[in-house]
Amino acid sequence: MTHFRSNNGFTLIELLVVISIIGVLSSVVLVSLSSARDKAKDAAIKAQVSQWVTLMELNYSDYGSYCQLQYGWITKSGGTCDSVFSGTYAPKARAICKNVFNNAKDIWAPTGGYRIYSNTSVGCAKAYSFMIALNDGKWYCAGSSGIHEEYPSYTNQPGCYNNP
Repeated sequence: MTHFRSNNGFTLIELLVVISIIGVLSSVVLVSLSSARDKAKDAAIKAQVSQWVTLMELNYSDYGSYCQLQYGWITKSGGTCDSVFSGTYAPKARAICKNVFNNAKDIWAPTGGYRIYSNTSVGCAKAYSFMIALNDGKWYCAGSSGIHEEYPSYTNQPGCYNNP
């Protein structure tokens, strides 16, 4: 009498191969999602900076300077968005600042996490500069000159501190 054995299941080796393939594919997808998330944060930063620039120009129109919306470095340990800015446009500037701050990358995190610079090296004047640390390691700079650019660092570009 002949017995036929039916193989209705998978062997342990087949299951392990399928599980390892799924693991490799999921790790590739997670890396891609992380990169896409960083790009989305950088796009949000640029959009928010454009709104901030509009606020700066409205402030200049009302007060004749940018002083009320200038601060300097906004860091985790130093001035936060809630404790800076004054004038009519301060509430909106604080809201924009928070959005930018939450999307920006920490630079020099052990010493305070620099993220945003909102000022100009000539103090309270008729010019301003924004410098924001992007998630791709670059800096996004915008100023009262109308230039909005990405740079590899905040010191190696023409005039990021001084109205780019």
